[in-house]
Amino acid sequence: MKTLVVYYSLTGKTETVARALANELGADLRRVEDVEKPSVTWWFTMTGAISAIRGAESEIKPVNTGFQGYDRIFVGSPVWAGSPSTPINAFIAKADFTGHEVIGFMTMGGDDASGALKKMSERIEKKGGKVVGSFAFSSGKATSEELAAKARAIAQGFR
Repeated sequence: MKTLVVYYSLTGKTETVARALANELGADLRRVEDVEKPSVTWWFTMTGAISAIRGAESEIKPVNTGFQGYDRIFVGSPVWAGSPSTPINAFIAKADFTGHEVIGFMTMGGDDASGALKKMSERIEKKGGKVVGSFAFSSGKATSEELAAKARAIAQGFR
């Protein structure tokens, strides 16, 4: 089964998980990037949080949204105010997941990503994807090594 891991990461935590998954599964990796990286001020003044809650899509750099040759796609995002990040919303809006199994994953500073995973899954299903699983990591106090180890362990369930 050919696998792709697509992710957006603001702080590097989601990237750590995505890279560990891709390495463990022998998957290709695709990064979603902001046209203009948000500043800490933007996020902490709640502009980023409000945008995420509204389901907004931020402007992202050109990225391949095609999935030809892939059977399974992992889509990863940080949790922003109980929602997927605005860049991953933009990626999902541009993509066509028809005929592909999708597994959503998230990193978060808190301990509950269920609402964000549900929102992301609904968006992916509207774009034709079949969501077959999801998982989340509480990453606030976790080291990169701990996150990578957890990701490798979870990847074993998808072999």
